[in-house]
Order: sequence, then C-alpha cells, then structure tokens
Amino acid sequence: MVVLLAVPIIIGPQWVFFAVAHVVIYVSLYEFYNVCLEKSSRPLMWIGLIGVTALMWSTYFFKFEYMYFSITIVSVVIIASGLYLYEKQASGLKDVIFAVSGMIYPSALLCFWILLRNSEDGKFWMIFGLLCTFASDIGAYYMGKSFGRHSIAPILSPKKTWEGLAGGIILSVIAAMLLGLAWKTWLPLNAGLGLVALGIIGCCIGVLDLAGDLTASMIKRDHRVKDMGNLIPGHGGMLDRMDGIVPVGMALYFLTRALY
Repeated sequence: MVVLLAVPIIIGPQWVFFAVAHVVIYVSLYEFYNVCLEKSSRPLMWIGLIGVTALMWSTYFFKFEYMYFSITIVSVVIIASGLYLYEKQASGLKDVIFAVSGMIYPSALLCFWILLRNSEDGKFWMIFGLLCTFASDIGAYYMGKSFGRHSIAPILSPKKTWEGLAGGIILSVIAAMLLGLAWKTWLPLNAGLGLVALGIIGCCIGVLDLAGDLTASMIKRDHRVKDMGNLIPGHGGMLDRMDGIVPVGMALYFLTRALY
C-alpha cells in the first residue's frame, strides 16, 4: 500500500494521485456491490460503476458542489433501472437502496481524498491523513492484541477493544505531531497550526478510523461474509484495507475549508 499510495502522493503531481484514486474507488465500489447486491441485480452494479466515473471527474475538475449533481443524476438512473428490474422480478427494494448508497459509501466519501489533495497544502494533508490512519491501525492492533480486555462493539467486531482504541489514538497523535514537526522544518503550512492542534486532529482521526472499520464490519456481518473481497491474500479486499480512511478524507477536507 505504501508503494501504491504514498509514493505517488509524495513525489507525484495531483493527476498521479487521481489515477491511483480511480483504482481504489472502482475496486472498493465493486466489492461493496458484489457483497450487497443479488446477482440478478448486477445491471445496477454496472450503472453505479460507470456513474462513479462522472463522480470522480466532476470532483477533480470542478468543485465540491458538483459532487451533488453527479450523485443525483446517477441515483436517478439507478432508481429508474431498479423500477424496471423490479417489474421483471429481477431486483428488490434493498438492491436499489444499496446501489444508490454505493454512490455515497464508499464512492463519494473516498472522493473527498481527491478534493483534499487538490486543496491548499493538499499534499501535506493527504500524507497526514493517511499516515495517521495507518498509525492508528497499527497502534490499535498491537495494543488490542497485547492488552485488549474490554470490547467496544461485541456484535459488530468482538476483537475491537477500548484498549486497542487507546493504542490507536496514542500512535495517531504521535504520528501527527512528528509529521507536523518534520514538515514545518522544510515547508511551513499556510494554516499555521501548532503541534498541539495537529495532535488533536490526530486523535480525531484515530476515532474516525475505528468508525470506518466498524462500518465495514457491519456490512460484512449483515451479509455474513468474512471479507469484502480477496484482492490481497490474507487481508481481504481493497475495501477491507481502505475502510478506516473512508471517513477521514471527508473530515480533513472540511477542516481545510474552515482553516483556509
């Protein structure tokens, strides 16, 4: 994941990350649809996969507001197609709902990373968000495995513990402050945030990481699957690896809009 995501972000221009985002969003949405939609409703999946292209390109070339336009148009097409498939007894209400919701989760939420990368100080905030999320995952895993005793969500994910959450938050805060210190040494941020403020943001990312993880767990548990996909042997699919970062990009983007 470092090779696929971090390197293009660090050394590449905006369009390089945009190309990488295509792969991540397409695969994540496909895995979501593959789990949530019945096979007879697969035409809705292809409408969504084609429509997410318009969502990504409107996000990249225009503004945040254009996301609404793209989501609305694609959703209307999905609903109209769902009515036809329902009449043919090839689709149900849940399939239409899941097909439409795929435009929001994971598609639109992941598109916020594109907006974030294209914003002021975008390269820093992109690296910051990913690094803190990955640090949170690492801290939560090792702290939870070593000291985890009290479960956060026994039904959704029995292995997620309060001790693991604490470890994730601590490591995310450390990563946030270290990156902020290192970055400011060479390139000051226009936002002028101090290390304490960056540490608080890192703490929030640790909580959002858990929320994203539990959201994916809820989908998998409700559909009785272990993983969203099998793209990465031993780790599941793309969405299994990206679940934590899904809500983080949105939060950081709105933060940058408030700061600048």
